[in-house]
Parts: sequence; C-alpha cells; structure tokens
Amino acid sequence: MKPNPSLLLLLQRACYGGLLICLLATSTPARAQQNYYWVQFKDKGCSLSALNTPEQFLSPASLQRRQVQGLAVTDSDLPLCRDYIDSLSPYISFLKHRLKWFNLAVVQVNVPAYLDSIRALPFVDSVGPIRLIPQANKIDKWAAELPEPVVDQSIVYPNRYGVGYNQLNMLNGDLLHQLGYKGDSVLLAVFDNGFVNVDIIPGFDSARSHVVATYDFVHHEENVYEDGGHGTNVLSCIAAQVPNRMVGSAPEVSLLLLESEDDGAEWVMEEYNWAAAAEYADSMGAKIFSTSLGYTTFDGDSGSHTYADLSGNKTVITRAGNMAFGKGILVINSAGNYGANSWRYVGAPADGDSILSIGAVDSAEVIAGFSSRGPTSAGRIKPDVCSQGVKSGVLSTQGDVSTSGGTSFSCPILAGCAACLWQAFPQKTNREIFDAIVISADRFWTPGNDYGYGIPNFYNAYLVLKTDYNANILKINREAAVFPNPFSSELNVSVFSAQNGTQTIEIFDVAGNRVLQQSFFLRNNTFEVWKLNGVTNLPAGDYVLRLNYDKNTTVKLTKPF
Repeated sequence: MKPNPSLLLLLQRACYGGLLICLLATSTPARAQQNYYWVQFKDKGCSLSALNTPEQFLSPASLQRRQVQGLAVTDSDLPLCRDYIDSLSPYISFLKHRLKWFNLAVVQVNVPAYLDSIRALPFVDSVGPIRLIPQANKIDKWAAELPEPVVDQSIVYPNRYGVGYNQLNMLNGDLLHQLGYKGDSVLLAVFDNGFVNVDIIPGFDSARSHVVATYDFVHHEENVYEDGGHGTNVLSCIAAQVPNRMVGSAPEVSLLLLESEDDGAEWVMEEYNWAAAAEYADSMGAKIFSTSLGYTTFDGDSGSHTYADLSGNKTVITRAGNMAFGKGILVINSAGNYGANSWRYVGAPADGDSILSIGAVDSAEVIAGFSSRGPTSAGRIKPDVCSQGVKSGVLSTQGDVSTSGGTSFSCPILAGCAACLWQAFPQKTNREIFDAIVISADRFWTPGNDYGYGIPNFYNAYLVLKTDYNANILKINREAAVFPNPFSSELNVSVFSAQNGTQTIEIFDVAGNRVLQQSFFLRNNTFEVWKLNGVTNLPAGDYVLRLNYDKNTTVKLTKPF
C-alpha cells in the first residue's frame, strides 16, 4: 500500500470523522498546567445519521477490512457529536482527544467551577480526572532496553539478514520470505515514543517509501522523527534493510508511524493517547498493530494499576485494544519486562482477552528472566507466544547495527512475520491469523505462564491456513487434508481428533507394500499439521495414504517424478 496524497488530505480535513485530532488551541498546553478530564457522553446524538455514510469517517481500506471479515459498521465507529463538542467549548481550554469508541472527550479545564457546568449539560453522562503527579525522577521504562555496544560495522554476514537472521529463522519467517511474502499490501501501525532519525537513516530508505502516514498524539503534530529512540529500534526489527547486516521481518510492509508514549512523564494519559492512535489507525485501514508499550505503575503512583486491574478488559488501553480486535485488527503487544521484579506479571494492554501478547526468549529459545509472566488476574494464560527478545538485532538511532534486549523487540519481530502471513491469505480474518499463529507454537499442547503457547512456526501457520482449518474439512466433516497432491519432496497431513490418542499414518505402494509409517499424538478436539519425513526418497508412482485413528481414512496420492 503506497501513500495516497489525496486520501491523506481528505482524512486530515475530516475532523468531523475524528481521523485526526481537531484542536481548540494552537498548541499543546505546558505539562505544568494539568487539570485534564474525560467527559463521557450519553449517546452519539447528531452523529447517528452518519451511520449510512461510513465513507465520511472511515477510509476505503478500513471499510474493505470490515467487508472482507464480515464486520458491520456500528455506533462505536461513529464520530462524536459535533454539537456536543461545540457545547463544551466555553468551558474547556484544550480538546486533547475525541475517543469515538468510548464516546468520550479528553479535555483540559482550568476553572474548577466549569466542571459543574459541564456535568449539568443534558448530554453528559459523567466526568472524571486524568491525574499526573510530576516527579523529578520519573519512571524510566526504557532503562533495560537501551541498545548494547554497536556491532562491528565491518562485519559482513554470510546471509542477507545479518544480525536479524536468528530472530527471523527461529519463527521460520524466512520461509515466508522465500515464498514471496514480505508484508507487501498489509498496513501495519507501530505505536511508540517516536522514531528519531528514521527520516534520515539509510537503513530505513526503503521503509520510508512504505510510510503511509505519521502522527504524534502526544504533541499533536505530524512529525514523529524528533522524539524517542525506542521507536527507531523497534521499527528496525520490522522494516530495516541493510543487506548482509540487518534486515527486518517484514521489509515490504506498509507503515503508520504513531507516537503515543509521552517520554516526559509516565501517566495514564498515555493510555488515552494510545486509544486515540488506535482509532486513527483503524480509520486509516491498518490490519496489524505492533505496540511495544505497557502500563502498570505511574509517576507518583497516581492511578497506578493493581494486579486485579489486569483482568483482560478493564484498563483504558486494554479495552481499546480489544475494541480494535473487534474491528478486524490483529493487535500484537509486548508482554512487558517485569518478570524479574516484584510486579512479575504482564502489563496493560498485554492482558487483553483479544490481544496477542509476546514474551521474550534468548537465541537458544530459553525464556528470558525479565519476560513478564501470566496469568492475568482473571486466570488467562499469558503471554500468548514468544520470540527472540535477548540480543535482538536492531538499528541504533545513528543507523548502526546493534543488538538490544526486551519484549519490546520480540513483539515487532513477530508482528512483521504476522504481516507476511496475512499477505499470503488476505481473505482470512484477524481471528484466523491469531489462531494459526498460536496453533503453530511449539508448546500449544502444554501451555503455561512462562512461554504461553510457545514459539510460533510461521511456516506451520501458513500450512494451517492453507488447509482452511476453520472450514468444513476439519471442523464438520473432520476429514484429513493431505497436500500437496501430487507431491514431490514435501507432503503434509492435517488431522482433526475428537479424543486423545495416537494417529498412525501409513503410505502403501500399488502392490500393497507399506513404504512409510509415522505416528503422532493427538489431543481431544484439536488438530495439527504434520510434515511427513522420507517422502523425497519414494520413487515416482501412485500411492495410498491411510490414517488409522478414529476411523480408517484413505487418500490416493501421486508422485509424478
């Protein structure tokens, strides 16, 4: 997806639709002047008539994503009622966000008496504070994720991925690249603290041609290239291209670069920033979010979350993430780096019921001590899956090849692979992509709260989707899928089981001689895709494959050469 200047201009003018933040002031007020509040409205009022004209507030790409997945445009997609906003204007100093999914506005009110006036408005349901207690020593969430000493820039690696090879190969993402899937035509939104120097680093030359739009939801401007090096490191895991030095997991993906993290303070407003960015990305047609952010404790302990808050759908940011999933978006979030401290658990929004949260392993696939653990306070297994987050290959803010550690990097590495997978199956839903990733993981049968379901194998996820596992072949008829057929050097079998047991797969030649046999264990009400060993050595001819579990099933096979 290439940038469409005319579409961007249309969206930038679409304040009514809330695609960009419409401000009542010319610049963001100084942080010293707080007094921010959320204002919850009772309904969408004057906006209800727009439900029949969704093109006013959703881009063609956003509407197409919904159409492909059979999702209707609902009241939650409607922008806030303009009349309601206009009625607030005499009482507020600054309109920071319009959040249509929650039907609320985030505003600054500097005259306390005006709060009673706002509450008295007939369309206002409730009003609440968004507090910050400034501290001289703010919480530094990036302290453990600074890039390590720069890798020797004279090294030329034997493969084109350079330091990015192991982290991609671990997931078999490089096999998707070999099949021609590198993220092209998929719009991926990266949420972070800014992307300093991405506009000038040579390693992002190719990525810049794929940037559809940028926006800073902290300072309300389009420039995201002057704040925050963390986003630069994160983005490189996806989109860097320095051949034989560092290549990301989805080098051809289309990008939205969105700044939602406030490096000046750690406070709950950042969750509202994230929600605003999520709504914008949805409206622009994003299919995947990669967000290496998480929230537990805030400066001055003002509004900090408790473990009970991490129930899967309570915090502002987690609710926004789940809402995005309901709009057909695959939301991928880092689990957090709290595993070795007193908190230990995943943060928000990684606790989300519908959010694919990513833990970190080292290059030997051993869980990192810092990787946050589950479960959520509601008992849900977290993280969902893991990828490499120890000595992950990244680009520094100067464009040098380096390594770094944190779930901040395991998340985008995996998100890029997800973009490649979705490129291969553009008609699949976000739920199908989510499930295929989890099902492909190496601990799918024995999940736990360290690794979750384990390390995904994106080639197996590709095979899972290729069998159309969610259709009649596996869930209704419960018959085996054998592919490709005819076969040559590869043969895969996908089997559904209604109970625990061992599945034996046998192949016979036309004379009735058994020429291959393999056995696998099946768990109840599940399925798996297996790659059979030894078929390359079979001579050309006709064969019969038999599965002996549940019922004898036979499939005729041909090996033409």
